[in-house]
Amino acid sequence: MAGKASSKGRQVRAAAIALPADCRLGALDALAPQLREAVRGGAAALDGAAVEKVDGAAMQLLVAFRRAAAAGACAVTWSAASDVLREASSLLGLDGELDLPAARPA
Repeated sequence: MAGKASSKGRQVRAAAIALPADCRLGALDALAPQLREAVRGGAAALDGAAVEKVDGAAMQLLVAFRRAAAAGACAVTWSAASDVLREASSLLGLDGELDLPAARPA
């Protein structure tokens, strides 16, 4: 897991959060508490590689999470993002907001 130094010099462990393959409204009840906890913890490492389905509600949750993380000085990194997640981000104009990682060559 990735970490960052806090303002008090101690190491903060990034919460590793894997987005589900079906990242739509039905999955958000499980995902939202993980994201809230990561903001409180000070760092998050998101893995969106498995995402095969995503909807507007999930994208809104990710945007809200990124904004809350920025406001709370929570470091956010992405280890991977599926083509589906990147396409949804692009179609909704959220590339700058979500800062997804670039596609890996095939």
